[in-house]
Amino acid sequence: MKHEKITMKYLCGLTKICLGLLLFSLLSCATPIAPTGGPTDKEGPSIIRSVPQNLQTGISSQRVEIEFSEYVNRNSILSNLQIEPDIGIDYQLSWKKKTLFIDFESPLPDSTTLLITLGNKVSDTRNNAMGASEVIAFSTGDQIDKGGLIGKVLNAETGKGLEGKEVFLFPNTYDVQKKALYRTETDTGGTFRFNYVRETEYSIVNFEDRNRNKIWDSSLESAHAFNTRSVNVQNGVIDTLASIHIMEADTVRPEVLGVGLLSDTRLRIRFSEALVNEFTGQITLEAGFAEPEFSAIPLYIAPADPSIVLAQSSRPLVQDSTYELTIRGFEDFFGNTMEPFTQELIGSGAADTTIQRFIGVRPEGILGMRDSVELQYAAPIRNVAIIDSLLIVEGVVERDSWSKNIVKSNRLVLYPDLEWSDGVDYQFLAWNPRTQRRVLVPFSVSGPSNWGAIELVEMIGPSDSLFTETVTYELRTQEGRLLKQGQFVERLQIDSLSASTYNLRLYLDTNANQRWDEGSWVPYNKPESLIIRRSIIIQSGFSSTIRFNFN
Repeated sequence: MKHEKITMKYLCGLTKICLGLLLFSLLSCATPIAPTGGPTDKEGPSIIRSVPQNLQTGISSQRVEIEFSEYVNRNSILSNLQIEPDIGIDYQLSWKKKTLFIDFESPLPDSTTLLITLGNKVSDTRNNAMGASEVIAFSTGDQIDKGGLIGKVLNAETGKGLEGKEVFLFPNTYDVQKKALYRTETDTGGTFRFNYVRETEYSIVNFEDRNRNKIWDSSLESAHAFNTRSVNVQNGVIDTLASIHIMEADTVRPEVLGVGLLSDTRLRIRFSEALVNEFTGQITLEAGFAEPEFSAIPLYIAPADPSIVLAQSSRPLVQDSTYELTIRGFEDFFGNTMEPFTQELIGSGAADTTIQRFIGVRPEGILGMRDSVELQYAAPIRNVAIIDSLLIVEGVVERDSWSKNIVKSNRLVLYPDLEWSDGVDYQFLAWNPRTQRRVLVPFSVSGPSNWGAIELVEMIGPSDSLFTETVTYELRTQEGRLLKQGQFVERLQIDSLSASTYNLRLYLDTNANQRWDEGSWVPYNKPESLIIRRSIIIQSGFSSTIRFNFN
């Protein structure tokens, strides 16, 4: 009996010890939870102390300590800690409260500047991020490497800076099996920086490192070349590189997500993204092999959600009857055309109760002298009041009828007598049957009285080649619509431009394939020279001069 009591006490004590050890283990491994209460914490963590200190030299210790201002989400460190250059030494991470310990498993190489970078997504226990990356640089030698590079990664269509693009420096004798020595990424304006880089020559490239191993996988990762194969970094010098341009065209085709019948003739089709217009689309229905195919007319894109198309069947879809629906031809804003879509559709017994109403107008605001005006309605136009109640004010003259008009399903299309009057403002008063009121649609006519021009002048420097190359130009609206394009040598004037704001793209089509090419990294092919000028303001009666040089 006494032996049993001793055994029970021993087992209870052993259980308590095991539970205590387990609890200690869990507490030491898990991310600490900050105390609740008090004002809401909206600030991310920051580094308040490090050993070694930033820019310290003569370091021999294999341990780095980093103390934060608050408790850190330890999982956020794993994907946001970067140690450079790649010295091939493994390390272990451990924690004590707010302090991170990095222990290298082997002695650090002599006379080497190491960079410990904590990315801007390191967060506290409430998921508040640091907001900006922080770097601790120290050297095992007697000096810090101070070479550096600055550059930009820009969208090749718009010229806007691209955020979060990775840039890598490899040994200049590039080997596909080697890791990059240094890595950085662009900020919100598309700018990247390399600091504290060792003096030597590097191969520079941009690619998305999907597997985060600093090795370019050509089967998965698309690489983008700079205008130079290699860069020579000098100690104490921060070089600025020419910007790299990247094609980021959307190649994803729109898809049909769902089709609904609002009545026996009205369809509502939802797509995976916004569509450019309804004109390119085709909708057909078939009741059976013996029945002829018939169509549904795309009426309009929903103003509140441009991924939704409303359509009207040319004949009722009989309740409980089965139809094969086919949708094709719809495009997104990047010119991607959907793959044909087919599904079975069950007819509806609900009568169409759509209330006729004014939807919108094309174009908006500015009319070319020979443009047509298109007034859109919710349903096919059968009410003559829509036509009879239309008023057009031409300058100060009110016209209660307009002879050159035509009804196309749900659209009332108006044409100028020959041309809209230059310099005259028009007001279209379109009838809205739902409100029993007219809707004001104002237009300004873009004619010679308010046209301006752009003069393009290539600046030829004394060091430039005597051979002048042909320049390709593309002029677009702020919304990205292509207005004019062509080629010229040295100088060109583009006339008859409405007073507005434009974007201009200039490039040298060296391989004459009628498009700009971004080159390749392996094998190295230099990108074609490209210049993008954004927000060019054209004023009535004036010519804006754009001077440029590709060098």
